Amino acid sequence: MNRLKRSIGLTLAAVLAATVGAAMLVSLAAAQAPPNPPARFVGNVMIDGVPAPSGTLVEARIGNAACGSTAVFIANNESRYALDSPALDPATSPGCGTEASTVEFYVGGKKAAQTAGWANFQLNTVNLTVAAATTTTPTVTATPGAPVTGTGPATDSANSMPLIGLMLVAVALGLGGVGIAARVRNQ
Repeated sequence: MNRLKRSIGLTLAAVLAATVGAAMLVSLAAAQAPPNPPARFVGNVMIDGVPAPSGTLVEARIGNAACGSTAVFIANNESRYALDSPALDPATSPGCGTEASTVEFYVGGKKAAQTAGWANFQLNTVNLTVAAATTTTPTVTATPGAPVTGTGPATDSANSMPLIGLMLVAVALGLGGVGIAARVRNQ
């Protein structure tokens, strides 16, 4: 009788461990779904009708939220920019991109005459023009043309979650096998 109780207990423990492991894997798969891609904006940058200097800061804003920045770079004798504006994510980019949100651009801290709708399914070409600012044009130390994003590297604990889930499933299956073997041996 004690062996039967032990066998049932081991089987229940195995089922519980398998359920917990499977739930961890399902929630992990949902949590690691890829984020929505950013909207990419590119174009020329002119200040008072002349090309903006290399290193001039270009910012994208949606409402009061800063939604991406980059620096002007020179390509084929043109002042250019390439900027990624992230999709809405309450944790990393609150207030940013949702379909057709109005994006305002700032060049050297001064609002550009152009705006655009946020769309991450196409390349958005927006040539920016501003009147000269009364202050010195701010520069950034980032590599010219490299978009600044608000995401960071994945953490090691997030990468180890699938392994932990698989280990729990393996333990559960092993315990289930022990319980079944004990039941068969006792019959």
